[in-house]
Amino acid sequence: MVKKAILPVLSVMLVLLISNANAQIVNAQAEKSFRDSPTKIVYIEAFQFGFTVRAIQEGSELKVYPKGSEPSVLEVNKGDRVLFRVISRDVTHGFYIDGYTPSPSDQKIFVLPGRVLEVGPITFDREGKFKLRCSVTCGPLHPFMVMDIVVKPNIPYHILIISTLAVGGFTLLYLQRKPENKLLGGHEREVDILKARFIGPILEKILKWRGLQLSLILPSIFFFTLVIVAGFFGNPTGNRNFSIAVVWILWFAIVEFTILFAGRFWCAACPIPVLGEWIARRRIVGVSELKIKRRWPRAFNNMWVSVIGFFVLSLFLPWLVTRPLVTAVVFLTLVIAATLLYTLYPGRYFCRHICPASGYIGYHSNVSILSVRSRDREICRSHKSKDCIKGNSKGYGCPWKLYPGGNCENTYCGECFECIKSCPKNNMTVKIRMIGKDLPKIAAKAKNRFDEAWMGFTRFVLAIFYELIFFGSYYWLKDWGNMSNVYGANLETARLLIPPPWGVINWIKWALLVSTLALVAYPAVFYAFSWISKKVADTRMPAKQIFLSFSYALAPYGLFVWIAFAVSLLAVFWAYPLTAFSDPFGWGWNFGTEFEWSPLYPEWLPFLQAPLIFTGLALAIITTYSIAKELFGEHHRAFRATAVVSLLHIISALILIKVIAG
Repeated sequence: MVKKAILPVLSVMLVLLISNANAQIVNAQAEKSFRDSPTKIVYIEAFQFGFTVRAIQEGSELKVYPKGSEPSVLEVNKGDRVLFRVISRDVTHGFYIDGYTPSPSDQKIFVLPGRVLEVGPITFDREGKFKLRCSVTCGPLHPFMVMDIVVKPNIPYHILIISTLAVGGFTLLYLQRKPENKLLGGHEREVDILKARFIGPILEKILKWRGLQLSLILPSIFFFTLVIVAGFFGNPTGNRNFSIAVVWILWFAIVEFTILFAGRFWCAACPIPVLGEWIARRRIVGVSELKIKRRWPRAFNNMWVSVIGFFVLSLFLPWLVTRPLVTAVVFLTLVIAATLLYTLYPGRYFCRHICPASGYIGYHSNVSILSVRSRDREICRSHKSKDCIKGNSKGYGCPWKLYPGGNCENTYCGECFECIKSCPKNNMTVKIRMIGKDLPKIAAKAKNRFDEAWMGFTRFVLAIFYELIFFGSYYWLKDWGNMSNVYGANLETARLLIPPPWGVINWIKWALLVSTLALVAYPAVFYAFSWISKKVADTRMPAKQIFLSFSYALAPYGLFVWIAFAVSLLAVFWAYPLTAFSDPFGWGWNFGTEFEWSPLYPEWLPFLQAPLIFTGLALAIITTYSIAKELFGEHHRAFRATAVVSLLHIISALILIKVIAG
């Protein structure tokens, strides 16, 4: 009887368990179906070198964009499940969304011509701005082939906007509340490194060692030669060639950081002028008397040639940083020009007044925490023989044609340390001090230094512009600068660089746009704010003087913006230069440093770049106030003038935040 009673119960329980299991399976399948069903289907077209949205389907509604008006920015809402259907117009491309698709080092997603690739559905569960990137090398501008995906509400962008306003506001509030603090110019404390315990004596011996510069230059010569040879004979695709991957990612980033921490130290290791220097000195190591002593023409005793050279190269930047042949030709031209000039005018005149890179390095070097200075100017003043200028058996007279004992700025000091070697009084040293300590006095004394002002304008505007162009989704602007050319080039394939007629027309539009922004529009706006600050400060000082002096605040601002740009280069493209050391010519070699392209947390880049931009903004406002204090000598006038110009600096920062996160 018990068994008969138990059997029905067990049967009922079994039926219930099976029913419950079936229900769970049905629910799981329904949940999976719901989870996998897309909210939107987005049709993307990939091409050299960009992405566009061809159509978006939501439910039964299909929106098709007319040809020529396809957006290059995709906006979705948080929680949207998006299925991407991607086609290629030309060659094989890749598909990678920052923080959402698998890393290319784990799994490459190929977009093959003639086929539709389906990716997803991808659930966009985080607000912000993300990049859709091409993950397969598809041509010279491949590294910069991106499209913006904005997940709304873009809360991170709004947080950064508020933070920008807060940084500007609190910096002004600090200046208003602390008028007794002279800030940059008020921090007189400096650290004499050569007197530091333990490290000082060792460093002094190194700096006085005659072979120091040669030990710095020889590795540079080797890599510089490799850059030129690889540019002429290596792989024509830039990211696979040493001349592009190392120079325009690694070297460029190192130089920007070096300026901040070591001033013009790169100039001590630069190989460009050394051949002419060795010819003029008739030796590689040791000291000899220079026979040729021609005077440099006074008309060129400024930064104008360097400003123009830097700007002209910037007009060709899409080619310069992607075509190995162009980089090789430019570098070889610089070597030849420096060699010829040095034999005619012995001294670092090429570096001071001609070299495009040296010009901007010199302009920003006054921001550096490092400087070569005299310990006691009175000792230098009373010393009659002036060995730091004339030289002696231990060292040359300053190759940069400065009076080191009286020098108070970094602009034209190449940190070759010859003055430390030649000083018989042991009065020259290396100091660490406040960022931009000398800027207020330099700026206040600047009269008719339009060359340095325009170097500041050009560098600052181009930093913002190229952040927008190279890391933004405006593919048509890239195409303008690229002259509509899809080919890489080395010496063998140089003919491929001949642009089509419409490419030349596009480049002219590009050149006019860049020239207008950097050389005319921003300087005009800056002058307008300077003129208003003169009126608000109620001063009789000419607006021209205020305009020129205040422009030096762009030295720290521009440097930190370029450092932010360098951070994005390193984070996204770190694998290219490391692989280039393993395979410098792009011929398939591998010496153990070959890496698959895989960005380092690119979705966090805005939060890495923003603090650098905020630092630049705060320093620009503080520098402006310190300059105004030197000009006007009175807090209230200085603060009112600073408040006006700070508005422009804050607007510039807001534009930058819009570019990187909006």
